[in-house]
Amino acid sequence: MVQKMMAKLKEAFSPEDTITEIKWYQMMDLWLQCTDMPHKQYFDTNSLKLIDEKIEVLTALRNGATISDIPNYYNILELYPKSHT
Repeated sequence: MVQKMMAKLKEAFSPEDTITEIKWYQMMDLWLQCTDMPHKQYFDTNSLKLIDEKIEVLTALRNGATISDIPNYYNILELYPKSHT
């Protein structure tokens, strides 16, 4: 019985899903550390699009980089009005 349940769990959660979930937690941890991030309201924490880029940008911000030093900064702001960039 337990083996059947474990097999179903393995089917439900692929390795890709697990990696994506880990990246999401990493992104959220970084997002919470960037309390003074400009335009934070335009950052979509529910979206998994561009998750690797989001992690890169948030890491750079946490490490003290400025917006002008981060090429993908505005690309990750999915809720930012695109006509203003």
